[in-house]
Amino acid sequence: MSKHPKTAGAHVGSASVLLIFTILSLVSFACLSLVNSRADYNLSKKLANRQRLYYNACHQGNAFLAAANSGYDFGSDNGIIKESVPITDNQSLEITLILNAANDSDILNNSFSIKQWQVVNHEDFEYDYSLPVIGN
Repeated sequence: MSKHPKTAGAHVGSASVLLIFTILSLVSFACLSLVNSRADYNLSKKLANRQRLYYNACHQGNAFLAAANSGYDFGSDNGIIKESVPITDNQSLEITLILNAANDSDILNNSFSIKQWQVVNHEDFEYDYSLPVIGN
């Protein structure tokens, strides 16, 4: 008789199960990282497009300001000139200038102060606060 009892092969498959669990964990984390990266990329593209549209409107506003300072008559109303530069279908850049001259007849020597340079929303937005979760 042997002094050491025979043990059954209970630990033979534990390394395989641990390896399979580790691989499944790595694959699931890789998929989550890919989904998160794609969402960040899409958000970055939207923000870059929004910034591009805003700065295009600012450039048009600066051209309006330069034309007003050089004497181009935009039809001032009591020394106030207003301009609306569209950004998107729902937003515009509203610009209001105030005449700083002593009299309105000397338009070439006039300077203007910017009273308003503001992005204005033309429609009420309804923000979507819901979370797209699978299942109901």
